[in-house]
Amino acid sequence: MTDDKEPKPPSPEPPAPKAAAAPPPPAPPKADPLKDPVPSRAIDLLKDVLPDALLEVTYHAGQAMVRVPPERLMAVMGLLRDNGELRFDYLSNLTGMHWPKKERPLEVVYHLFSIARRRRLTVKIDLAEGESAPSVTGLWPTADWHEREVFDLFGIRFDGHPDLRRILMPDDWSGHPLRKEYPLEGNRGDHVQYRDVGTAEHVYRYEKAAIRGFGWKKEVEKTGTGKG
Repeated sequence: MTDDKEPKPPSPEPPAPKAAAAPPPPAPPKADPLKDPVPSRAIDLLKDVLPDALLEVTYHAGQAMVRVPPERLMAVMGLLRDNGELRFDYLSNLTGMHWPKKERPLEVVYHLFSIARRRRLTVKIDLAEGESAPSVTGLWPTADWHEREVFDLFGIRFDGHPDLRRILMPDDWSGHPLRKEYPLEGNRGDHVQYRDVGTAEHVYRYEKAAIRGFGWKKEVEKTGTGKG
């Protein structure tokens, strides 16, 4: 007996899965307007006169910044101060930075201002551990206390400074508090109580109504008790 049913056609093959579309290329980073270059006569002159002293030139918020080798710092600073077109006659600030992961982890930052020309410039140098920076006290006397503060808080020494010693911490303080490895709570034994505050606490606690500003100090001086 024959089968009169027609054979079923084979099922169609399922469509092959489509290959995943390649991800679009990353969008280019947006330009940071804060880093746009600005005209700087100081940078132009340094490029002409001391091109070997420029390691890096950057800009931020309309201000120019230049990084120079420590051994070329005095030549750069002398030009910036004494050139008649520039006349950076005011060292407005000098500070330090500590970047432990960098090959040269210590940084000194100089903020210069020309009173006559109304111009600003930031100069930076990088130092290795134990490396000294030349003192600029001979160019700007105001660097005296600035360099002492950087020495005190970061441990950076300045060759040629007339009196390089601590200015904020006691002479026997261990370590430099603004270095990254310095513990936030300080080292054990750092904090020493140098004054007796018992009288001041007594006056504030029991005669609070009579205290105005530094009234407790006046009370200590009047009674002659305590050390203030």
